[in-house]
Amino acid sequence: MYDLSKHPYFEEFVDPKSGVKSYILKERVADLQSCLYFTEMGGITADEKYMWFHCFDYPKKGNTLAVVSLDPEKPFIRRFNNAGTTPGMGCMTNMYTLDGNYAFFPVGPQLFKIDVDGNISKVFEVDKELIQSRRFDRFSTHTTVDASGELILMDMFIGGKCYIATGNLKTGEMKVIHKFVRQYNHAQFSPTDPNLFILDEEWETDPVSGERFSIDKRIWLMDIHGTKFEPIDPDKWFFHDGSVYCHDFWSKDGYICWPDLDVCVYEYNPYTKEKNVTWNRAICHAHTLHRKYWVGDANPYDWGTHKDCKVWFFDRENQKEIEIFSALPRHKYPSGYYHLDPHPAFSPKGTYVVSMTTVKGNIDVAITPTVPLIERCKEVGSKVK
Repeated sequence: MYDLSKHPYFEEFVDPKSGVKSYILKERVADLQSCLYFTEMGGITADEKYMWFHCFDYPKKGNTLAVVSLDPEKPFIRRFNNAGTTPGMGCMTNMYTLDGNYAFFPVGPQLFKIDVDGNISKVFEVDKELIQSRRFDRFSTHTTVDASGELILMDMFIGGKCYIATGNLKTGEMKVIHKFVRQYNHAQFSPTDPNLFILDEEWETDPVSGERFSIDKRIWLMDIHGTKFEPIDPDKWFFHDGSVYCHDFWSKDGYICWPDLDVCVYEYNPYTKEKNVTWNRAICHAHTLHRKYWVGDANPYDWGTHKDCKVWFFDRENQKEIEIFSALPRHKYPSGYYHLDPHPAFSPKGTYVVSMTTVKGNIDVAITPTVPLIERCKEVGSKVK
């Protein structure tokens, strides 16, 4: 772990209520700088030497990538205006850090990777025979790689139809697993089982009439052979029974995890189908590595209406929680414009928690070292009821 207190690009921030110490990236290469989506583990590379983050230039849509070295002895920060997501490609960002110092990003039907020195290479392209002359709207919501390291997962949106497919990074071969009439997204490979992945049923809006159709079963489990397609917790009916299952992800040991927005956070064993409550708190976005320590935000959907947003840490073993950020002031940008939620996430080795923060009056990236956070939680954290 690097000592970020000695890093010239970061400044210390101590939460006035919890006493938790974080470090905010103060060196700027953009007006707005935000962390990657939580499924991308905060954008920190597997070796935890670098952190990728998003750059936004309001009011321009879309984003570009930047990277910062976390080593205070070898600091650098670089923005790459030629690397980023295309406006309209999808509802989320499409980067995923792999072993090494590079990140993926799609441009139309092509997938590229970029390293910290700015070297870019194309790694995959969707078959032109599949696209034909239709509009290509999304390559993937998250570009995840299977447990074997060979296949990428795509939830493409082409001509108003959703295609779930895999792409072989070595051979370039593409296999369409299934075509859906309605919208599915957030497809993510299991980190332990190369055959399994999850995907989410999404809101559907008729492009002509504007009529909007609700989600019925949010989280689905599927396999690469097209022989399994089953809803997680099939007794739940999204919204109709009060459940709001969302923001699902895999733990590193192969459990499916998600918050029920107004209730708690769950874990699910995809083989035994056993479901357990892990954190008895209403959370919007949650994240964990091995299901012992958890982070989450609550609640950016209510941001600015009647309360500040918070970022939480939870020690499941001791059943104690503490606020990493006790009050995030509402930012001034239109809701959903850049998807500016805190999105807290653990780094790949669990050394840091990365989140977006507004405590300095801007959109910034914050890093919170995990060990001091755990110790602080044991000392002053509150028992979860």
